[in-house]
Amino acid sequence: MLQVSGFMAQIVRPTPRRGPSYSALMRAAFFEAYRQITVRDTPVPEPRSGEVRLKVRYCGICGSDLTCYKTGVLAGPDVVLGHELSAVVDVDPAGRWATGARVTVFPSGTGCGECVWCLERKFRYCLNPPDRPHGGGFAEYLTVPAENLIALAEDVDDRAAALAEPLGVALRGVAMAGPKEGDLAYVSGLGSIGLLAVSGLAAAGCRVIGADPREDRRGLGLELGCDAVLDPTREDPVRATMAIDAHGPRVAFECAGVPESLQQVFDSCGHGGTVGILGIPVAPVFLLRMTLKEQRAFSIQGPSFESMERALDLIRERPQIAKVVTGTVPLDLADDAFARLVAGDGGIKVLVAPEA
Repeated sequence: MLQVSGFMAQIVRPTPRRGPSYSALMRAAFFEAYRQITVRDTPVPEPRSGEVRLKVRYCGICGSDLTCYKTGVLAGPDVVLGHELSAVVDVDPAGRWATGARVTVFPSGTGCGECVWCLERKFRYCLNPPDRPHGGGFAEYLTVPAENLIALAEDVDDRAAALAEPLGVALRGVAMAGPKEGDLAYVSGLGSIGLLAVSGLAAAGCRVIGADPREDRRGLGLELGCDAVLDPTREDPVRATMAIDAHGPRVAFECAGVPESLQQVFDSCGHGGTVGILGIPVAPVFLLRMTLKEQRAFSIQGPSFESMERALDLIRERPQIAKVVTGTVPLDLADDAFARLVAGDGGIKVLVAPEA
């Protein structure tokens, strides 16, 4: 497994010779170099002890995947990205999961089990993570630890189920921010993670103001729970939020991943408020106002198992959340989909469908 700042990717290695299955091939999208994804044949992976093999139905293109693509981070000849999954069980050597069972995957390991963080069951901070890949969703098959599977209810379709991981991130962020019912919340950036954060905040009873330069995203923000939306390139978010509540937002989320957005979030958040950084902005920020306002801030690496389970429940309660998915592409068009999303004209949440 490769991991940098919470991004995870699978390194596809040659499958050990185990009889007839060794000759079976699958197609996978390899992140070979900076802004270069190539689809080619590779051996179908064999599950190791404690693992199952999944057949991928859909895998969402995450903001972290796009950051890798834009920067070349993690690129290599054998690297396959993708961790927002819906899939069916193909092989479980231990027989715990039935073949064909519909699942999604919690994209984190269980750690080494021995370091200080693992002993506190905070496995995401493991100091000696085992070499077990948990990315690799942009492929027809992948292997994952059996304990990381989450069963899907019959009334959650495969496309919507691919939102369980990013919605789990958003819901964990809402829980960490701790808003109260009726609090004003500000969400900067109404891409997929921002819209999912809006859904989570609305479900928590917050009044939500969303900001994004794109009209289509602002419109979807209103459908998913925003009380008001604005274009931050044309309207001052500080004035706009204070016009609604003189206290300013109690909670403010940065979900755009751009420098201007991060600064606006700190400036807009009210005194004593909480800033959640869910995007990946790469830039310095002037923190004087944060100090003067006595704000606190947090970042987030990924979902928890529990927040993903809650995400699946929320998708059932609020089926309109599935509108965040604006398109699907086959493996052969993965590189084009990445390029278009980076350019800003590729939709909101795009799923790769290896079976297509």
